[in-house]
Amino acid sequence: MQPSLLKPSSADLESKSFSQKIVVWYRNHGRKDLPWQRSSGEDKPYHVWLSEIMLQQTQVIKVKDYFNRFISELPTLKQLAAADEQKVLSLWSGLGYYNRARNLRKAAQICVKEHQGQLPEDLNTLMALPGIGRSTAAAIMSLAFDQPEPIMDGNVKRVFARHFLVAGEPNKSSTLKQFWQLAEQHREQVRPAFYTQGLMDLGAMVCTKHQPQCEKCPINETCQAKAQDVIADFPEKKRRVVQQEINLYCLLHVVQGQIAVELRTDKGIWPQLWFIPSFDNKQDLFKVASDAKHHFSLTHKLTHRILQLHVYFSEEIDSKKRHNWIKPAELKHKPHPKALEHIITQYQNQHSI
Repeated sequence: MQPSLLKPSSADLESKSFSQKIVVWYRNHGRKDLPWQRSSGEDKPYHVWLSEIMLQQTQVIKVKDYFNRFISELPTLKQLAAADEQKVLSLWSGLGYYNRARNLRKAAQICVKEHQGQLPEDLNTLMALPGIGRSTAAAIMSLAFDQPEPIMDGNVKRVFARHFLVAGEPNKSSTLKQFWQLAEQHREQVRPAFYTQGLMDLGAMVCTKHQPQCEKCPINETCQAKAQDVIADFPEKKRRVVQQEINLYCLLHVVQGQIAVELRTDKGIWPQLWFIPSFDNKQDLFKVASDAKHHFSLTHKLTHRILQLHVYFSEEIDSKKRHNWIKPAELKHKPHPKALEHIITQYQNQHSI
């Protein structure tokens, strides 16, 4: 008697259909000309890793220029590991979330010390490196090493939430658990890199947050949100974060076209970045510059905070502090928050530097 052949389950068949349709769609319509996609050889994992870290809180269109500038200065992982922290932060200036850059450098140094100067080709070992979580590690495994590891970013969550009708806030632990279960179930074994990039591109280009183009979606026939006409309800809206408003009193010293800046401490906002002297209250500002006069104020928004920057002009300078005098054009060589550029631009609109 011959042994009976095991029939694939309906879940297996659906999974195969789901992933293969996305692979085919990616081949025909996906993005293939992003700077980090042009990499090859031993530097490809480093370039993929760098792009994934940059993309965590930033849109692709903005990341392109930052990626190209970073790679032109530090083209290899070993060069990143050997770079001075201020150099790395200066290349990151404007991207925000500066701990991402600090962790990149720390992780690169560990790779040089423990992994022969390369990113390890193992999910758990990657996750042990500073700043690399499960999804970033999986993206490296998939896009750099072509291994079938599922990822989970905002675009993927949106596709899964709509297609499989997953209720709950996307970042809630119970919702994330469902997303990861679906991701595991729908692994792509044959072309994992195409599938991973295809899922992200599908969310970014077709299954968008607003006005999704369902007619162009390769999996629209099995999309539960489309079938029930509830696409706008998925994924569930995140609860609005109450932003804290903070007043910061800043001193602007300008002498012969140069601006006085100082290196901030490693505590508070913008740790270890260059900024003009700033204080939590006016009293402290007047202690170091009694002649200070209010020049203008502007609003600068961070993720969880709204900064009201009150800029004062003064000819007095605190001799007890070490300042650097720089021209605005030289600012790109020093790591600094975007707020400093806004202050300088506002000043330049009223004066000439």
